[in-house]
Amino acid sequence: MAKMNSRARKKTVTTTLKPPQKNKLKTVRTRRSAHALSDTYYQILAVAEEEFANAGYNGTSLEVIARRTGIRKASLFHHFTSKRKIFDAVVRRIFDQLVSIGRETARIEDPREHLLAIVGRLHDFIASHPNHARLLMHRVLEDPASVRSSAEVFIKPLVAEMAQLVVRGAQLGLIHDGDAPVTMTLIALAMPILAYSFAPVVEACTGIEVFSPDAIAAIRIQVMHRVEALLS
Repeated sequence: MAKMNSRARKKTVTTTLKPPQKNKLKTVRTRRSAHALSDTYYQILAVAEEEFANAGYNGTSLEVIARRTGIRKASLFHHFTSKRKIFDAVVRRIFDQLVSIGRETARIEDPREHLLAIVGRLHDFIASHPNHARLLMHRVLEDPASVRSSAEVFIKPLVAEMAQLVVRGAQLGLIHDGDAPVTMTLIALAMPILAYSFAPVVEACTGIEVFSPDAIAAIRIQVMHRVEALLS
């Protein structure tokens, strides 16, 4: 009877210990899989951003994106159902970052300084991401209808906020009292973007490397000087 009870206890202990081991191993696999998927997703976006900036939407190949990411083309469709979905995700990420610039400067009370801070941060963002200005320019030329719809969602709120700053600054006598605050705002936003979207042309004509530290510093001074003149 003692031997039977001893065997029963061993059997009970063995049965009790097995399920936690299986659950633990299963949890580890799930976490690793999710982490790997997240890494691949962002690798695809990084590679796609560079390809779209260099070749535009029509000139970009899914095969090249997959090869440079280190996966098969078929694996792309586990993350994105089409090239359009990849492109939209790349552009949306850029727009999300652009919108955050307005939030970063929200505490500046002086409307003139607030506007200058927004343009300065926009310049720094574009200058530190060489692909962004070219990619946005490609999109404007290739797909204006899509740009219009995206601008309604992402860019228009920032433009409206800046236009209100122009109006308030004019009321306080800090900014030139113009008749078209939205136009003034769009010109101010375009200055840093255009300076870098035409980088290949500038480099070909001047031999200056636009994204070198010295050139970026010089462009920033010129952009801010011109925006100040626009507001004066």
